[in-house]
Amino acid sequence: MKEKKLSSDAYQWAYDRFIKDDPEMQEFLKEVKMQSDIAGRIYDIRHKLGMSRENLAQYAGLTPEVIEDLEESDYEGCWSEAVERVNQAFQVWFREIILPASQMKPEDYSVSVQLG
Repeated sequence: MKEKKLSSDAYQWAYDRFIKDDPEMQEFLKEVKMQSDIAGRIYDIRHKLGMSRENLAQYAGLTPEVIEDLEESDYEGCWSEAVERVNQAFQVWFREIILPASQMKPEDYSVSVQLG
């Protein structure tokens, strides 16, 4: 059976040469892929919820720099702990910001000026 080609010849060469027969490197590659997927999800969800990095950091009890590192898959701390805090922050933001805003009536978000 023909092996599935990865994304490019260069990637395939590197995989075959350095990773294919090394279980430790295969595990490392899986971890890097997982972190990359999580990074993309954090970024996407934050944007869909209309949050800034500062908002997310504040609600998660992290710093904006940590959020940036997570989104760039460059975080060197405990991923599971950070992701749990981010998930909790998303839930609180949704409950406290998104849901109340979705229940507002036009007069609640309209500015009227009374002259005279």
